[in-house]
Amino acid sequence: MALRMTENHTELTFRYMRIQGRRENLLDFLLRKFRYLDREEWLENIREKRLMVDGRSANPAELLKDHQKILYLRPDFLEPEVDSNFEMIFEDEFLVAFNKPGNLPTSPSGKYYKNTLVNLAKKQFGWKKLYTLHRLDRETSGVILFAKQKKTAQKMAQMFREQQASKVYKAVLENGLPSDEVFVSMPIGPDPNSSIRIKQGISNEGRPCSTHFRLLKNLNKRCLVEIRPMTGRTHQIRVHSHYIGCTVTGDKLYGLADDGFIKWLEQGQSYLDQTGFSTPRQLLHAMEIGFVHPESNKKLTIRADDSKMMRMIPTQ
Repeated sequence: MALRMTENHTELTFRYMRIQGRRENLLDFLLRKFRYLDREEWLENIREKRLMVDGRSANPAELLKDHQKILYLRPDFLEPEVDSNFEMIFEDEFLVAFNKPGNLPTSPSGKYYKNTLVNLAKKQFGWKKLYTLHRLDRETSGVILFAKQKKTAQKMAQMFREQQASKVYKAVLENGLPSDEVFVSMPIGPDPNSSIRIKQGISNEGRPCSTHFRLLKNLNKRCLVEIRPMTGRTHQIRVHSHYIGCTVTGDKLYGLADDGFIKWLEQGQSYLDQTGFSTPRQLLHAMEIGFVHPESNKKLTIRADDSKMMRMIPTQ
């Protein structure tokens, strides 16, 4: 998929490839690939000539062929609002790090294209390229690192693959830890018991995964903990927290039942208010990242202030 951003819209271009040999029409493909719009919304986009197939206006019923070029002229007003108050906390000629707020995606995904940290930072500082090295979930705040040069990005990517970078998180968890220190080593993969595509879970077919939890403070019905992931799997901290009965406070994906999560997607904050859900975002913060700088070979530790998250801890 390729993106090109213009003044009024974002051009999404991709090549169609059928799945399991089965051909599908354009509308079915859009509903499968981009679930953030429903059938009527996609039909409206097609009627407004925002979809093109091989350079011509799209027909929702046309059967797609492999390698056809699909262009979606996505209006920018469709992007949800985000918290764009990110802070630069480290910079040299090779790397830059930010303290990401708790309602800002790292990079383009789903509904978010322009309103992402990587693209807002490029616009603010005038950079043409910025290489994403790792990601934080949209609602997770804290330190996140980017490379300014391709060769540095490649070196850092290898370091991450070989687990040569250490990360420390702080989180507020529901309930109390089973003990002052808990080490979880359970494989993670797609949740076989969930209908939600992005949800992960403990799975024998998953990838090896280890997380260390250390109690910092008991908070009545919750606890404040330091977390050190030994591996870097999708949703690792959130899945392992849920596994030990201590879901991250404010985590909608793992703190709500599947039907509740879907209702939140449909109704937003109003649904959380009805159910008395604890906080508007998950209370998970990337405190620090440590690694050997790929160019200077000096050990570097970058830390991100957590005061915004700490002010959001529920009092009851």
